[in-house]
Amino acid sequence: MPQSRAAARPTQDMTDAAPTSSAGFIEGALKLKRLTLAQAVMLLVGGNVGAAILSLPYAARVSGYPGAALVSVLTTVFSVVSHLYIVEIMLRTKRPVQLVGLMREHMQEGGHAAAWVALMALLTAGIAIPSLTAYVMGGAQIIDAFLPVGPVAAGLVFLIPGAAVVWLGLKATGVAQQWGSLLMGAALLTFALVSSARPEFDAARLARFVPGAMAAALPVGIFTSMSQALVPEVVRGLSHAPRQIPRAIMIGLAINLGFLLVFCAAIFGLQPFDAISEVVTVSWGRAFGVPIWVAVNSFALLALLTSFWASALAAMGNVIEALGFRSEASFTSRLIAFAATVAPSVVLVFMQRYDFGDMISVAGAVGGVVLAVLPIPILLRARRRNERTPEFVCGPLFSPPVQVALVVFYVGALVYAALGSPH
Repeated sequence: MPQSRAAARPTQDMTDAAPTSSAGFIEGALKLKRLTLAQAVMLLVGGNVGAAILSLPYAARVSGYPGAALVSVLTTVFSVVSHLYIVEIMLRTKRPVQLVGLMREHMQEGGHAAAWVALMALLTAGIAIPSLTAYVMGGAQIIDAFLPVGPVAAGLVFLIPGAAVVWLGLKATGVAQQWGSLLMGAALLTFALVSSARPEFDAARLARFVPGAMAAALPVGIFTSMSQALVPEVVRGLSHAPRQIPRAIMIGLAINLGFLLVFCAAIFGLQPFDAISEVVTVSWGRAFGVPIWVAVNSFALLALLTSFWASALAAMGNVIEALGFRSEASFTSRLIAFAATVAPSVVLVFMQRYDFGDMISVAGAVGGVVLAVLPIPILLRARRRNERTPEFVCGPLFSPPVQVALVVFYVGALVYAALGSPH
Protein backbone atom coordinates (compact mmCIF):
# COMPACT_ATOMS: atom_id res chain seq x y z
CA MET A 1 0.00 0.00 0.00
CA PRO A 2 1.16 3.62 -0.49
CA GLN A 3 3.10 5.01 2.45
CA SER A 4 2.86 8.48 3.98
CA ARG A 5 5.44 10.29 6.05
CA ALA A 6 5.54 13.55 7.91
CA ALA A 7 6.61 16.57 5.97
CA ALA A 8 9.88 18.27 6.78
CA ARG A 9 10.34 21.90 5.90
CA PRO A 10 12.66 21.97 2.87
CA THR A 11 15.44 24.47 2.51
CA GLN A 12 14.46 26.95 -0.17
CA ASP A 13 16.44 29.52 -2.07
CA MET A 14 14.13 32.46 -1.52
CA THR A 15 16.05 34.71 -3.89
CA ASP A 16 14.15 33.28 -6.84
CA ALA A 17 10.86 32.69 -5.05
CA ALA A 18 7.66 34.07 -6.43
CA PRO A 19 5.51 36.27 -4.19
CA THR A 20 3.20 33.44 -3.16
CA SER A 21 4.10 30.18 -1.40
CA SER A 22 2.07 27.46 0.28
CA ALA A 23 3.29 24.49 2.35
CA GLY A 24 6.78 24.71 0.89
CA PHE A 25 5.62 25.31 -2.69
CA ILE A 26 6.68 28.37 -4.68
CA GLU A 27 4.37 29.95 -7.22
CA GLY A 28 5.57 29.90 -10.82
CA ALA A 29 3.85 30.69 -14.10
CA LEU A 30 0.78 28.75 -12.93
CA LYS A 31 -0.84 30.45 -9.95
CA LEU A 32 -1.71 28.74 -6.68
CA LYS A 33 -5.51 28.81 -6.35
CA ARG A 34 -7.12 27.24 -3.28
CA LEU A 35 -9.65 24.44 -3.82
CA THR A 36 -11.54 22.49 -1.18
CA LEU A 37 -11.09 18.72 -1.02
CA ALA A 38 -14.56 18.29 -2.54
CA GLN A 39 -13.73 20.62 -5.44
CA ALA A 40 -10.46 18.78 -6.11
CA VAL A 41 -12.28 15.43 -6.08
CA MET A 42 -14.98 16.71 -8.41
CA LEU A 43 -12.37 18.16 -10.77
CA LEU A 44 -11.26 14.57 -11.35
CA VAL A 45 -14.78 13.15 -11.46
CA GLY A 46 -15.96 15.78 -13.91
CA GLY A 47 -12.87 15.34 -16.04
CA ASN A 48 -13.43 11.61 -16.38
CA VAL A 49 -17.19 11.29 -16.60
CA GLY A 50 -17.68 12.70 -20.09
CA ALA A 51 -17.01 11.18 -23.48
CA ALA A 52 -15.47 7.91 -22.32
CA ILE A 53 -18.15 6.94 -19.83
CA LEU A 54 -20.78 7.66 -22.50
CA SER A 55 -18.96 5.54 -25.10
CA LEU A 56 -17.69 2.61 -22.98
CA PRO A 57 -20.95 0.62 -23.29
CA TYR A 58 -20.69 0.91 -27.08
CA ALA A 59 -17.00 -0.08 -27.10
CA ALA A 60 -17.69 -3.03 -24.77
CA ARG A 61 -21.05 -4.01 -26.24
CA VAL A 62 -19.79 -7.29 -27.74
CA SER A 63 -18.01 -8.39 -24.53
CA GLY A 64 -21.12 -7.64 -22.43
CA TYR A 65 -21.50 -6.11 -18.98
CA PRO A 66 -18.91 -8.38 -17.26
CA GLY A 67 -16.41 -7.31 -19.91
CA ALA A 68 -17.21 -3.63 -19.39
CA ALA A 69 -16.94 -4.05 -15.61
CA LEU A 70 -13.60 -5.90 -15.76
CA VAL A 71 -12.15 -3.33 -18.17
CA SER A 72 -13.33 -0.53 -15.85
CA VAL A 73 -11.76 -2.09 -12.75
CA LEU A 74 -8.51 -3.01 -14.49
CA THR A 75 -7.98 0.40 -16.09
CA THR A 76 -8.90 2.19 -12.86
CA VAL A 77 -6.35 0.20 -10.82
CA PHE A 78 -3.52 1.02 -13.24
CA SER A 79 -4.74 4.60 -13.45
CA VAL A 80 -4.60 5.05 -9.66
CA VAL A 81 -0.98 3.89 -9.67
CA SER A 82 0.05 6.27 -12.46
CA HIS A 83 -1.82 9.17 -10.81
CA LEU A 84 0.06 8.55 -7.56
CA TYR A 85 3.39 8.56 -9.41
CA ILE A 86 2.60 12.09 -10.57
CA VAL A 87 1.49 13.06 -7.05
CA GLU A 88 4.89 12.08 -5.65
CA ILE A 89 6.68 13.91 -8.47
CA MET A 90 4.65 17.06 -7.76
CA LEU A 91 5.30 16.82 -4.02
CA ARG A 92 9.06 16.63 -4.70
CA THR A 93 8.90 19.75 -6.90
CA LYS A 94 8.94 23.26 -5.41
CA ARG A 95 6.92 24.91 -8.17
CA PRO A 96 3.59 23.27 -9.02
CA VAL A 97 3.77 22.95 -12.80
CA GLN A 98 1.97 21.01 -15.53
CA LEU A 99 3.40 17.90 -17.21
CA VAL A 100 5.52 19.86 -19.68
CA GLY A 101 6.95 21.84 -16.76
CA LEU A 102 7.74 18.65 -14.86
CA MET A 103 9.71 17.42 -17.85
CA ARG A 104 11.65 20.68 -17.95
CA GLU A 105 12.27 20.65 -14.18
CA HIS A 106 13.53 17.10 -13.82
CA MET A 107 14.87 15.95 -17.19
CA GLN A 108 17.14 18.92 -17.92
CA GLU A 109 20.39 17.21 -16.94
CA GLY A 110 22.62 15.99 -19.75
CA GLY A 111 21.84 18.83 -22.16
CA HIS A 112 18.63 17.35 -23.52
CA ALA A 113 16.07 19.48 -21.68
CA ALA A 114 14.71 21.10 -24.85
CA ALA A 115 14.23 17.73 -26.54
CA TRP A 116 12.40 16.28 -23.52
CA VAL A 117 10.14 19.33 -23.26
CA ALA A 118 9.40 19.24 -27.00
CA LEU A 119 8.62 15.52 -26.79
CA MET A 120 6.21 15.97 -23.88
CA ALA A 121 4.60 19.00 -25.54
CA LEU A 122 4.01 17.08 -28.78
CA LEU A 123 2.67 14.01 -27.02
CA THR A 124 0.35 15.93 -24.69
CA ALA A 125 -0.95 17.84 -27.71
CA GLY A 126 -1.59 14.47 -29.34
CA ILE A 127 -3.80 13.61 -26.37
CA ALA A 128 -5.46 16.98 -25.76
CA ILE A 129 -6.51 17.60 -29.36
CA PRO A 130 -8.43 14.32 -29.90
CA SER A 131 -9.82 14.47 -26.35
CA LEU A 132 -11.21 17.99 -26.67
CA THR A 133 -12.43 17.28 -30.20
CA ALA A 134 -14.28 14.18 -28.95
CA TYR A 135 -16.04 16.25 -26.29
CA VAL A 136 -17.08 18.85 -28.85
CA MET A 137 -18.25 16.18 -31.32
CA GLY A 138 -20.22 14.34 -28.65
CA GLY A 139 -21.79 17.56 -27.42
CA ALA A 140 -22.59 18.57 -31.00
CA GLN A 141 -24.41 15.27 -31.62
CA ILE A 142 -26.63 15.88 -28.61
CA ILE A 143 -27.29 19.56 -29.36
CA ASP A 144 -28.08 18.68 -32.97
CA ALA A 145 -30.55 16.06 -31.73
CA PHE A 146 -32.26 18.71 -29.58
CA LEU A 147 -32.18 21.44 -32.21
CA PRO A 148 -31.20 20.33 -35.74
CA VAL A 149 -28.72 23.03 -36.75
CA GLY A 150 -26.01 20.82 -38.24
CA PRO A 151 -22.92 19.39 -36.50
CA VAL A 152 -20.67 22.41 -37.08
CA ALA A 153 -23.09 24.97 -35.66
CA ALA A 154 -23.93 22.61 -32.78
CA GLY A 155 -20.23 22.21 -32.01
CA LEU A 156 -19.79 25.97 -31.83
CA VAL A 157 -22.79 26.23 -29.49
CA PHE A 158 -21.14 23.64 -27.21
CA LEU A 159 -17.88 25.61 -27.21
CA ILE A 160 -19.45 28.80 -25.81
CA PRO A 161 -19.96 27.57 -22.21
CA GLY A 162 -17.05 25.17 -22.59
CA ALA A 163 -14.51 27.86 -23.40
CA ALA A 164 -15.96 30.52 -21.09
CA VAL A 165 -15.39 28.57 -17.87
CA VAL A 166 -11.87 27.51 -18.89
CA TRP A 167 -10.93 31.12 -19.62
CA LEU A 168 -11.80 32.03 -16.02
CA GLY A 169 -9.20 29.59 -14.67
CA LEU A 170 -8.70 26.93 -11.99
CA LYS A 171 -10.97 28.30 -9.27
CA ALA A 172 -13.93 28.85 -11.61
CA THR A 173 -13.42 25.42 -13.16
CA GLY A 174 -13.25 23.79 -9.72
CA VAL A 175 -16.51 25.39 -8.60
CA ALA A 176 -18.25 24.54 -11.89
CA GLN A 177 -16.98 20.95 -11.71
CA GLN A 178 -18.21 20.55 -8.14
CA TRP A 179 -21.80 21.51 -8.94
CA GLY A 180 -21.78 19.85 -12.35
CA SER A 181 -20.52 16.55 -10.92
CA LEU A 182 -23.08 16.57 -8.10
CA LEU A 183 -25.88 17.12 -10.60
CA MET A 184 -24.54 14.34 -12.82
CA GLY A 185 -24.24 11.92 -9.92
CA ALA A 186 -27.82 12.53 -8.86
CA ALA A 187 -29.05 12.23 -12.46
CA LEU A 188 -27.08 9.04 -13.10
CA LEU A 189 -28.43 7.29 -10.03
CA THR A 190 -31.97 8.40 -10.88
CA PHE A 191 -31.72 7.16 -14.47
CA ALA A 192 -30.19 3.86 -13.35
CA LEU A 193 -33.03 3.26 -10.89
CA VAL A 194 -35.61 4.18 -13.53
CA SER A 195 -33.92 1.81 -16.00
CA SER A 196 -33.95 -1.11 -13.56
CA ALA A 197 -37.67 -0.57 -12.91
CA ARG A 198 -38.63 -0.63 -16.59
CA PRO A 199 -40.34 -3.77 -17.91
CA GLU A 200 -37.77 -3.86 -20.74
CA PHE A 201 -34.93 -4.26 -18.20
CA ASP A 202 -33.66 -7.84 -18.29
CA ALA A 203 -31.12 -8.76 -15.61
CA ALA A 204 -30.21 -11.87 -17.61
CA ARG A 205 -28.55 -9.60 -20.19
CA LEU A 206 -25.99 -8.63 -17.54
CA ALA A 207 -24.66 -12.21 -17.48
CA ARG A 208 -23.78 -12.29 -21.18
CA PHE A 209 -19.96 -12.38 -21.42
CA VAL A 210 -17.61 -12.72 -24.38
CA PRO A 211 -14.08 -12.52 -22.85
CA GLY A 212 -12.32 -12.44 -26.22
CA ALA A 213 -13.96 -9.13 -27.09
CA MET A 214 -12.72 -7.27 -24.00
CA ALA A 215 -9.50 -6.06 -25.61
CA ALA A 216 -11.45 -3.96 -28.10
CA ALA A 217 -12.78 -1.86 -25.20
CA LEU A 218 -9.38 -1.23 -23.57
CA PRO A 219 -8.50 2.09 -25.31
CA VAL A 220 -11.87 3.57 -24.33
CA GLY A 221 -11.59 1.97 -20.88
CA ILE A 222 -8.23 3.68 -20.39
CA PHE A 223 -9.81 6.98 -21.37
CA THR A 224 -12.50 6.60 -18.66
CA SER A 225 -9.93 7.32 -15.93
CA MET A 226 -7.25 9.15 -17.90
CA SER A 227 -7.09 12.25 -15.68
CA GLN A 228 -3.34 12.21 -14.98
CA ALA A 229 -2.99 15.66 -16.53
CA LEU A 230 -5.36 16.96 -13.83
CA VAL A 231 -3.05 15.88 -10.98
CA PRO A 232 -0.99 19.10 -11.27
CA GLU A 233 -4.23 21.10 -11.06
CA VAL A 234 -5.26 19.16 -7.93
CA VAL A 235 -1.83 19.83 -6.41
CA ARG A 236 -2.09 23.55 -7.20
CA GLY A 237 -5.54 23.65 -5.64
CA LEU A 238 -4.55 21.68 -2.52
CA SER A 239 -1.04 23.11 -2.11
CA HIS A 240 -2.20 24.47 1.26
CA ALA A 241 -3.07 20.91 2.40
CA PRO A 242 -0.74 18.52 0.54
CA ARG A 243 -1.59 15.48 2.68
CA GLN A 244 -5.10 15.59 1.20
CA ILE A 245 -3.84 15.21 -2.38
CA PRO A 246 -3.53 11.37 -2.49
CA ARG A 247 -6.92 11.13 -0.78
CA ALA A 248 -8.49 13.37 -3.42
CA ILE A 249 -7.02 11.20 -6.19
CA MET A 250 -8.28 7.92 -4.75
CA ILE A 251 -11.74 9.25 -3.86
CA GLY A 252 -12.15 10.84 -7.29
CA LEU A 253 -11.19 7.68 -9.18
CA ALA A 254 -13.31 5.49 -6.88
CA ILE A 255 -16.38 7.66 -7.56
CA ASN A 256 -15.64 7.49 -11.27
CA LEU A 257 -15.44 3.68 -11.12
CA GLY A 258 -18.78 3.58 -9.31
CA PHE A 259 -20.30 5.74 -12.05
CA LEU A 260 -18.96 3.37 -14.70
CA LEU A 261 -20.29 0.21 -13.07
CA VAL A 262 -23.76 1.67 -12.43
CA PHE A 263 -24.00 3.35 -15.82
CA CYS A 264 -23.00 0.24 -17.78
CA ALA A 265 -25.34 -1.98 -15.75
CA ALA A 266 -28.27 0.29 -16.58
CA ILE A 267 -27.41 0.27 -20.29
CA PHE A 268 -26.72 -3.45 -20.71
CA GLY A 269 -29.78 -4.47 -18.72
CA LEU A 270 -32.12 -2.20 -20.65
CA GLN A 271 -30.93 -2.75 -24.23
CA PRO A 272 -29.74 -5.62 -26.42
CA PHE A 273 -26.05 -5.16 -27.17
CA ASP A 274 -26.68 -4.50 -30.87
CA ALA A 275 -29.02 -1.58 -30.06
CA ILE A 276 -26.43 0.43 -28.08
CA SER A 277 -25.43 3.65 -29.86
CA GLU A 278 -22.00 5.28 -30.04
CA VAL A 279 -23.09 8.15 -27.76
CA VAL A 280 -25.02 5.79 -25.55
CA THR A 281 -27.54 8.21 -24.07
CA VAL A 282 -29.06 8.70 -27.53
CA SER A 283 -30.30 5.10 -27.66
CA TRP A 284 -30.83 4.89 -23.88
CA GLY A 285 -33.10 7.90 -23.89
CA ARG A 286 -35.15 6.62 -26.82
CA ALA A 287 -36.15 3.60 -24.76
CA PHE A 288 -37.90 5.91 -22.25
CA GLY A 289 -39.81 8.31 -24.49
CA VAL A 290 -39.31 12.01 -25.21
CA PRO A 291 -39.32 13.58 -21.68
CA ILE A 292 -36.76 11.13 -20.30
CA TRP A 293 -34.79 11.30 -23.55
CA VAL A 294 -34.42 15.06 -23.02
CA ALA A 295 -33.36 14.59 -19.39
CA VAL A 296 -30.86 11.81 -20.16
CA ASN A 297 -29.21 13.74 -22.95
CA SER A 298 -29.09 16.90 -20.85
CA PHE A 299 -27.10 14.84 -18.34
CA ALA A 300 -24.82 13.65 -21.14
CA LEU A 301 -24.28 17.20 -22.35
CA LEU A 302 -23.28 18.28 -18.84
CA ALA A 303 -20.91 15.30 -18.58
CA LEU A 304 -19.19 16.31 -21.80
CA LEU A 305 -18.95 19.93 -20.64
CA THR A 306 -17.30 19.02 -17.33
CA SER A 307 -14.78 16.85 -19.17
CA PHE A 308 -14.06 19.64 -21.63
CA TRP A 309 -13.51 22.12 -18.79
CA ALA A 310 -11.01 19.88 -17.00
CA SER A 311 -9.07 18.77 -20.08
CA ALA A 312 -8.86 22.24 -21.60
CA LEU A 313 -7.67 23.70 -18.28
CA ALA A 314 -4.81 21.18 -18.13
CA ALA A 315 -4.00 21.70 -21.82
CA MET A 316 -3.77 25.48 -21.33
CA GLY A 317 -1.29 24.96 -18.51
CA ASN A 318 0.86 22.78 -20.75
CA VAL A 319 0.79 25.38 -23.54
CA ILE A 320 1.81 28.15 -21.12
CA GLU A 321 4.79 26.10 -19.96
CA ALA A 322 5.76 24.77 -23.40
CA LEU A 323 5.94 28.33 -24.74
CA GLY A 324 7.84 29.56 -21.68
CA PHE A 325 5.36 32.25 -20.61
CA ARG A 326 6.17 33.89 -17.28
CA SER A 327 2.64 33.97 -15.90
CA GLU A 328 -0.81 32.67 -16.75
CA ALA A 329 -2.18 35.95 -15.36
CA SER A 330 -0.82 37.86 -18.38
CA PHE A 331 -3.72 38.57 -20.75
CA THR A 332 -1.59 38.07 -23.87
CA SER A 333 -0.10 34.79 -22.62
CA ARG A 334 -3.52 33.54 -21.58
CA LEU A 335 -5.10 34.50 -24.91
CA ILE A 336 -2.39 32.71 -26.92
CA ALA A 337 -2.61 29.59 -24.74
CA PHE A 338 -6.41 29.64 -24.89
CA ALA A 339 -6.42 29.92 -28.68
CA ALA A 340 -3.84 27.15 -29.06
CA THR A 341 -5.96 24.91 -26.83
CA VAL A 342 -9.34 25.46 -28.48
CA ALA A 343 -8.52 26.19 -32.14
CA PRO A 344 -7.47 22.65 -33.23
CA SER A 345 -10.78 21.20 -32.04
CA VAL A 346 -12.71 23.88 -33.90
CA VAL A 347 -10.79 23.08 -37.10
CA LEU A 348 -11.38 19.32 -36.76
CA VAL A 349 -15.09 19.85 -36.12
CA PHE A 350 -15.32 21.99 -39.26
CA MET A 351 -13.46 19.35 -41.29
CA GLN A 352 -16.03 16.65 -40.40
CA ARG A 353 -13.57 13.89 -41.33
CA TYR A 354 -13.35 12.01 -38.03
CA ASP A 355 -15.94 10.48 -35.76
CA PHE A 356 -16.47 10.49 -32.02
CA GLY A 357 -15.31 6.91 -31.42
CA ASP A 358 -12.09 7.38 -33.40
CA MET A 359 -11.10 10.38 -31.27
CA ILE A 360 -11.75 8.52 -28.01
CA SER A 361 -9.74 5.46 -29.07
CA VAL A 362 -6.76 7.53 -30.27
CA ALA A 363 -6.69 9.63 -27.10
CA GLY A 364 -7.04 6.58 -24.86
CA ALA A 365 -4.35 4.47 -26.54
CA VAL A 366 -1.77 7.26 -26.93
CA GLY A 367 -2.66 8.90 -23.64
CA GLY A 368 -2.18 5.74 -21.64
CA VAL A 369 1.43 5.45 -22.76
CA VAL A 370 2.25 9.16 -22.36
CA LEU A 371 0.49 9.85 -19.08
CA ALA A 372 1.18 6.54 -17.35
CA VAL A 373 4.59 5.44 -18.65
CA LEU A 374 6.58 8.70 -18.97
CA PRO A 375 6.09 9.61 -15.27
CA ILE A 376 8.30 6.62 -14.36
CA PRO A 377 11.63 8.16 -15.49
CA ILE A 378 10.50 11.58 -14.24
CA LEU A 379 9.84 10.18 -10.74
CA LEU A 380 13.23 8.44 -10.72
CA ARG A 381 14.89 11.78 -11.51
CA ALA A 382 12.68 13.69 -9.04
CA ARG A 383 13.73 11.33 -6.25
CA ARG A 384 17.38 12.03 -6.99
CA ARG A 385 16.86 15.81 -7.12
CA ASN A 386 14.36 15.94 -4.20
CA GLU A 387 13.65 19.70 -4.24
CA ARG A 388 11.26 19.36 -1.30
CA THR A 389 10.40 16.60 1.15
CA PRO A 390 7.17 14.93 0.01
CA GLU A 391 4.20 14.30 2.27
CA PHE A 392 3.49 11.10 0.32
CA VAL A 393 5.63 8.43 -1.33
CA CYS A 394 4.46 5.57 -3.52
CA GLY A 395 6.38 2.88 -1.64
CA PRO A 396 5.84 -0.63 -3.12
CA LEU A 397 3.66 0.84 -5.89
CA PHE A 398 6.90 2.08 -7.50
CA SER A 399 8.65 -1.30 -7.29
CA PRO A 400 10.10 -2.73 -10.55
CA PRO A 401 7.37 -5.41 -10.97
CA VAL A 402 4.64 -2.76 -10.77
CA GLN A 403 6.49 -0.51 -13.20
CA VAL A 404 6.88 -3.38 -15.68
CA ALA A 405 3.21 -4.31 -15.36
CA LEU A 406 2.21 -0.69 -15.99
CA VAL A 407 4.38 -0.41 -19.11
CA VAL A 408 3.24 -3.76 -20.53
CA PHE A 409 -0.43 -2.91 -19.97
CA TYR A 410 -0.42 0.54 -21.56
CA VAL A 411 1.99 -0.23 -24.40
CA GLY A 412 0.02 -3.40 -25.13
CA ALA A 413 -3.21 -1.41 -25.37
CA LEU A 414 -1.53 1.04 -27.75
CA VAL A 415 -0.19 -1.76 -29.96
CA TYR A 416 -3.59 -3.46 -30.05
CA ALA A 417 -5.30 -0.20 -31.01
CA ALA A 418 -2.67 0.53 -33.68
CA LEU A 419 -3.05 -2.90 -35.27
CA GLY A 420 -6.81 -2.51 -35.32
CA SER A 421 -9.46 -4.57 -33.60
CA PRO A 422 -12.70 -6.07 -34.86
CA HIS A 423 -15.89 -4.80 -33.24
